[in-house]
Amino acid sequence: MQFLVNNLQMKAIKIIIQISLLLVAGPLFAQSKSFTLIGKVAGKADGYIYLSIADGENGRMDSMQLNQGKFVFTGQLAYPTQAEVLMEKKSERSANKRLPLILEPGEMTLTIDYNQFGLGELKGSISNAEQEMLNKKQASIRINMQPAQQHYNRVVEKYLAIGEQKDTASSKIIRAEMNAVQKEMEPFHAQIRATEDQVLEHYPNGFTAANRLMYAVGQLPVEESAKRYEALSTGAKHSIAGRYVQSKIQAIRRGSVGVNAPDFTSTDINGTPLTLSAHKGKYVLLDFWASWCVPCRKGNPHLLALYTKYQEKGLEIIGVASDDGNEKAWRKAVEDDKIAVWKHVLSGQNIEKLRKGERDDNYIGGQYGISTLPTKILIDPQGLIIGRYGSGAGTDADLDQKLTEIFR
Repeated sequence: MQFLVNNLQMKAIKIIIQISLLLVAGPLFAQSKSFTLIGKVAGKADGYIYLSIADGENGRMDSMQLNQGKFVFTGQLAYPTQAEVLMEKKSERSANKRLPLILEPGEMTLTIDYNQFGLGELKGSISNAEQEMLNKKQASIRINMQPAQQHYNRVVEKYLAIGEQKDTASSKIIRAEMNAVQKEMEPFHAQIRATEDQVLEHYPNGFTAANRLMYAVGQLPVEESAKRYEALSTGAKHSIAGRYVQSKIQAIRRGSVGVNAPDFTSTDINGTPLTLSAHKGKYVLLDFWASWCVPCRKGNPHLLALYTKYQEKGLEIIGVASDDGNEKAWRKAVEDDKIAVWKHVLSGQNIEKLRKGERDDNYIGGQYGISTLPTKILIDPQGLIIGRYGSGAGTDADLDQKLTEIFR
């Protein structure tokens, strides 16, 4: 399935925000266990050393005074957790005097050369060993990839700066440039995936598997995602990536076949109130799309043909557009594609809440676990979901077959 770049960007933003919400929520279901970090800094006998742990909204930082270069940190961890060892306070951090780590419950030992601080060796953390293997394999790839990545970032900034003018000729030039840079980066991404495959041979159920699943969960069949999640180690399940996957699976299941369709109320494109449950007695197809989604727009002629064929037999279509930040483009797309014959609402996503990382219970796409566009949800006259097409579920051909069976 093909996606526009801003669809990919939005997906990455949503993942980051949902991860931030998980960080704020903290370890709701994991029991904390003690850890001990025993360390030695060669070449530095005294002074303070700091341990920063990414735990909760702001994290926490502990300090210890070196005793002949030795130190011991103790505390509680619910699961393997990102951390940093530093020789400066948070406000005085130096890139060459910090060492990223993944700590685990239990006893660990850390050996550091003060003059090569970032090359410290941690023993006793399987998760850290996995991450170190991945970092070593990917280091040269990411260095070679930097020019293309920086170019891509600059183009994305230009595109985002266009705002309401995303349908202009200049925006098309920028999108073409974005697509060209993406193609330039594809070989690097392929190399990175290959290194992940190598690490997965050694750590099939660890952090690498959880991180990969985090980005794939919306594109795989939900039961396949659940199967892969259950195969993760306990630590990986309790990691931020693992917890994101679990929450995403739960959201997708709320919009899966066999459950009652989550009700919603909105205002349609003509300013008329619209409530899903008011359409009971008809078959309703929810079409999750966007004006900027190329596959969505290409599929609209076929969707129009289906509506023309089945509308009088009891099919209602409600378009749910992810264009909350660009209503003008939404209205233009509806007009240009000649799809105003069915009902249309915006997804209801509050952009300010999205930026702040706040929960948004009025977001229709969130209620149905929508991760990719286009996705279609078919609801029977009793309000039961009887089909899901896209987001790792069925195809448009499956939808055609289902409608043929219903409206014989």
